[in-house]
Amino acid sequence: MTAAARQETSDAALEAMWDAHRPYLRRMLIGLARDIDLADDLLQEAYLRARNGASSYRGDNDLAWLSTIARNVFLGHIRSRRVHAEVDSDNLKDTAHYSPIGTQDHLDLISVRNALSNLDPGMRAALLMKHYCGYTYREIAEHSRCAVGTAKWRVSAAVDRLQAILGVAEEVTEMTCADLSGLRILDHLYGALTPDESHAVERHVRSCPECRQRLDAARRVLSALDALEGDLKLMQIIELDKDGVLTLYTLTSYLNTTDHPQDTFGFCYTRGGSVKYVAAQGKELTFTVGDNPNSSYPNTELCTAKLPQPVQPGEVCEFMAIYPSWKSAAVTEQEDGSWRFHWRQLTSVEDDHAFALALRLPAGPHTVSADPPPTETKVSQSTTTLLWRCMRAANEAFECEVSYRLD
Repeated sequence: MTAAARQETSDAALEAMWDAHRPYLRRMLIGLARDIDLADDLLQEAYLRARNGASSYRGDNDLAWLSTIARNVFLGHIRSRRVHAEVDSDNLKDTAHYSPIGTQDHLDLISVRNALSNLDPGMRAALLMKHYCGYTYREIAEHSRCAVGTAKWRVSAAVDRLQAILGVAEEVTEMTCADLSGLRILDHLYGALTPDESHAVERHVRSCPECRQRLDAARRVLSALDALEGDLKLMQIIELDKDGVLTLYTLTSYLNTTDHPQDTFGFCYTRGGSVKYVAAQGKELTFTVGDNPNSSYPNTELCTAKLPQPVQPGEVCEFMAIYPSWKSAAVTEQEDGSWRFHWRQLTSVEDDHAFALALRLPAGPHTVSADPPPTETKVSQSTTTLLWRCMRAANEAFECEVSYRLD
């Protein structure tokens, strides 16, 4: 067989392999990245890497090989981007579950969770808006009806309070360096500085042990907040096809606050949107569906999933559920040929929380209107994604309406 023939055979084998496993790989990357546009970019990168390595592949487990490539692409993205809460990428190799706060005891998460609940309401709201919604200080000030300086102080003071709860403040030398304030450290970690300003911070902390301690302490607090994201931030991704059929992804996490390991978890959903896929940290789980025994939530079903390994007390487990091919009444075609999407999400969260909804419109749409206006609109050559990020009060619903027309 000639070299060209061998290459053609290898390419054909890869295409068949990729077509068979692409849906699984995409689900895995959406669950890991929590961003549908990023997941699609990483999926394309994974395909290119698989294509480059196809000629040397001699294994017999295609899915395992492709999954490893996709996961490594994701980890490479994590390593390369500036993150406000550093996570040791080695700990991500086994992403069934992990504690992003590193050397701290897992039970510190419960302490941070309780400390957040006990923060002054203004400080807590400012921190949640900054950390989970990505609001600027000016947006926080407008939302809270306070001065911008007050918004900055509230975020900084909230982080200082959590440092004290975690005990990391005791490890930090008294801050006397005038070159790097606590607020500037937070701006650096949140990516609010210009590249030149961030490089100046990095140069400074390399030569200043006191500021390096303060930076590390702040990172540990923000990492703990990342670990509690499922408690304080609810996220949904919705994909619409040209016929108005939606696929719903719900991404959340829970903290084991009991005193014993848990090897299962359960969640309820409204009848009609049948769950077809459940995963924890990118790994598909087996699950069962039955009637919800809690009569307080009528017209709902209970999904119970088996975890690959028990979640210990104080540990966090992230998971994703997918409801595909859902002919929901939320999407209706209008007489003029346009489409109307109306979504109302009511949660049972008992405190202020961040909510995020990403809506991927069918390929080639022209958005007619969106109410409320999305926080961000991502447009590529073939896709448009609308993203809303907002704060919700306890038991407050999020509601939006979008009209769009297909090409």
